[in-house]
Amino acid sequence: MSRGPVALVGAEFEENLSLRYLASSISLDGFDPFILAFNTPADASRIAEHIVERSPSVVGISVPFQARAPELLGLGTTLRERGFEGHVCAGGHFATFEYENILRDFPAVDSVVRHEGEETFRELCRSVRSDSSPVGLPGVVCRDGEGLAIGPKRPLPALDEHVFPRRRAAPQRVLGIGSAPIVGSRGCYADCSFCCIYAYADNADGPRYRRRSPENIAREMAEEYHGRGVRVFVFNDDNFFVPSPQKNLDRYRRLNEALRAEEVDEIGLVIKCRPNDVDPELFDFLKTMGMIRAYVGIETNSDEGIVSLNRRITREDNRRALERLRALGVYASFNLLIFDPEATLPGVERNLDFMEEFADFPSNFCRAEVYAGTPLKAILERQGRLEGDYRAWGYGMRNPRVELLFRIATTAFMARNFKPDGVANLNMGIRFDNEVMKRFYPDCWDGTWQMYLEEISRRIAYDSVARMREAHAFVGSVSLTDHDVVRSFTIELARRVARSDLQFIRQIKAARREMEQRVLSCTGAAVRGTRDDAAPWAAESSRLGTSVGLEVSSESLPIPNLT
Repeated sequence: MSRGPVALVGAEFEENLSLRYLASSISLDGFDPFILAFNTPADASRIAEHIVERSPSVVGISVPFQARAPELLGLGTTLRERGFEGHVCAGGHFATFEYENILRDFPAVDSVVRHEGEETFRELCRSVRSDSSPVGLPGVVCRDGEGLAIGPKRPLPALDEHVFPRRRAAPQRVLGIGSAPIVGSRGCYADCSFCCIYAYADNADGPRYRRRSPENIAREMAEEYHGRGVRVFVFNDDNFFVPSPQKNLDRYRRLNEALRAEEVDEIGLVIKCRPNDVDPELFDFLKTMGMIRAYVGIETNSDEGIVSLNRRITREDNRRALERLRALGVYASFNLLIFDPEATLPGVERNLDFMEEFADFPSNFCRAEVYAGTPLKAILERQGRLEGDYRAWGYGMRNPRVELLFRIATTAFMARNFKPDGVANLNMGIRFDNEVMKRFYPDCWDGTWQMYLEEISRRIAYDSVARMREAHAFVGSVSLTDHDVVRSFTIELARRVARSDLQFIRQIKAARREMEQRVLSCTGAAVRGTRDDAAPWAAESSRLGTSVGLEVSSESLPIPNLT
């Protein structure tokens, strides 16, 4: 017997596993969950209309980070304005730490679920449905008169106890091949100062890192493989490994055996790892299992960044990892936090050198951001350097010239580095598509094609490095108070980046058409447009190039002064 509908709202650029685990959990109690994708501000009105029409007893809003928190939490206000009287609950990393601010500033939100929500949200839904007060429920924070009732922390369960995430629609497709996200663990064994994953697990007073059994993972993969035709499994684990090559080998040999027992073969695996996890024997074995991509958390290759971000690795670890992956022929990508609170101009140079040395691997660069609950936030707060508020924490770098470089780079590279259909994401996307073709359509692929795509990646990296070096040289000598000169330089740099972006986008579009034609020619299967448009790097051809900001003017560039 149905206990009625429950709405689950959050971003869904791919299947949102956090929402789908919640959906499966509450389904055990007879609730009828429905998931609403909230990907852009334009979605708010449609979502509110749908919720009011269906009148669920509970609306759960996933708020993982502060970047979109006001927008997501504002949905509660919109619902109240439209007459919704049900219970509105927020959850996720941001809500876990900022529950007091949320319940103070967003009166439309009735409660916050802290930490992992499967059991807590399920119990909350039961409480609301029976008209019982949620006060005192483990993991729940709600209003109690003039104050807040903060329930005790709920113990973290063994991951094999969870039911598999609810997935009923057709999977996303890449070149016609079914693809789906999956998690085999939660947390990470490391304790980087900027990492909200570490902070989230640590605050729960439970194990920092928990893993599912290989057999449990294999059963879910088998369901996806035989039931929905999924062949590419994107592991969203924040770290796929523990710091022991032998233990990792033993684990994934067990997983391989379990997959064979489930008659799952000819699959593709996508993983994430730290540089010190890249062991040749381990990664060679993972290649035989079908690994087609490894995201390597390089993060920084500067001495001060390694210390400031508490990376617990060395510059040699970074270099060794990518050299080993290159030798094994494994496609990898990485990100660099070239700006951090203690960044120096020589340190930025070392990071640019690293990007140039490994330009055949797609990469991106940005600043280490401040997330609620992290050691980095506490450090900056103690130092009196924390800026903003809970909706957007920030800081200024200790070196004012590095701060100026950051502001120039953020403006000039905004479209390339940060837009879903910007060059960085499109480059990573086309390289991933190439690995799918290589794995599943080997007769369509050849080494010359591989070299062509690697050359595109090199050109993008070399262009980014060259433009950043120009900016690096500029900030080394410019007067920090000469705002007109800074603005003029930034505008011209942004224009040159944008012009290059248009060329790169044309190359990537042409490569995409060539890839689709290759598959069509050797298999007879038309695969154009099969990638789900919600994927992070997906974009219709008519939209490619519209966001690179070629028409740059001084009015369109928000370049803040340092003084």
